Amino acid sequence: MASQLSMNEVVDSTLKAIIDSHEEYIEWSDGEWLWNAPEYLLTVNIAKELNRIDKNKYITLEDNVRKTMDIAKATGAGRMHPDVRENGRFDIVLWWAGGTPRAVIEVKNSVCTYENIKIDVTRIKEVLNRKTDLSDFQFGLIAFYISINYSKGSGKDELTKQIKNIYESARKELGGDFTIEMHLQKCGIVSENDDTDTYCAVVFKIRNKYN
Repeated sequence: MASQLSMNEVVDSTLKAIIDSHEEYIEWSDGEWLWNAPEYLLTVNIAKELNRIDKNKYITLEDNVRKTMDIAKATGAGRMHPDVRENGRFDIVLWWAGGTPRAVIEVKNSVCTYENIKIDVTRIKEVLNRKTDLSDFQFGLIAFYISINYSKGSGKDELTKQIKNIYESARKELGGDFTIEMHLQKCGIVSENDDTDTYCAVVFKIRNKYN
């Protein structure tokens, strides 16, 4: 009998899928990096990688926010926070085997600054903050690919600084009721062409302390 998928497995699979997307697009395009690719390539590859794990779960793409929140018992009386964007869609929803939503995964390509992921951070914050005593949501992920061309010094050092600044901005946005963990690809930040071209896959795992 298949066991429950752990949060660490979700994070590791998501990071692997982003890097696989980077390598796949280089092969397809004869050298173009992932930042040139459409975002849905990452979304689909993340879903495929999660689906390969033989554990209890299922996955949907571009699922309706209001419907998903209803099933998770995260609506109830009162208006939802506008940052939930209830008329929109979640990039990926990871479901408990019992048929209720467990996690939201928001995917971004070609991230440069915190502003590129701000609406995703605030959405996950308000999703996890809604009806915490009833909601089936356990966590949320912000999954993104970041790359730079930096010829003035160390590309790794510059990208490390950028990622840290994005993380700190997200942490401040979430406030004290939430935890946020930063995870990078296993090989760490990668530089090529004498350290000028640098890239990394990043995942922020977000949880409400009261969920």
